Amino acid sequence: MSRPLVALFMPTLDGGGAERVMLNLAVGLAETGCSVDLVLVRATGALRDTVPATVRIVELKASRALTSVWPLARYLKRERPLVLLSALDHANLAAMAASRMPGVRTRIVISIHTTLGHYIRDAHGWWAKTIPRVVARCHGLADAMAASAPTFTLLAPTINAILAECDLAGYITNS
Repeated sequence: MSRPLVALFMPTLDGGGAERVMLNLAVGLAETGCSVDLVLVRATGALRDTVPATVRIVELKASRALTSVWPLARYLKRERPLVLLSALDHANLAAMAASRMPGVRTRIVISIHTTLGHYIRDAHGWWAKTIPRVVARCHGLADAMAASAPTFTLLAPTINAILAECDLAGYITNS
């Protein structure tokens, strides 16, 4: 049985929090037996030299995230990863656009990495007044849930075993 290919997409490895999270995820997925491609608009940045050999770097060689749509679509058609995980706003837009190109069947999961403080600082109108109230209600609940939850390290082998035989992409990936 071949190892499932998971692709993680970002503009660069400049060393911000989102880049660190995605790199840690790539390493964790590789440790659980997945083939992992770190797909980058440009393979530059402070974290570039920290990528282990178990994670393949794919450079799209575009000038910026929004001009990487066609190169990303070509990568997705050629490599056919089980899923593409994307982080950061412009990369998310490029990933969503590439997923709509003819012949691309990869599932896309986007994520936004920011702090609540940024949202509150930049929010205006009713949203600015609503955020603190929602956070106040959810904060204690989230802490209680996290305190009793198992860590990803403990769950990763089980998740990998469950997903190994799953047809998440809508077609048989193990044949």
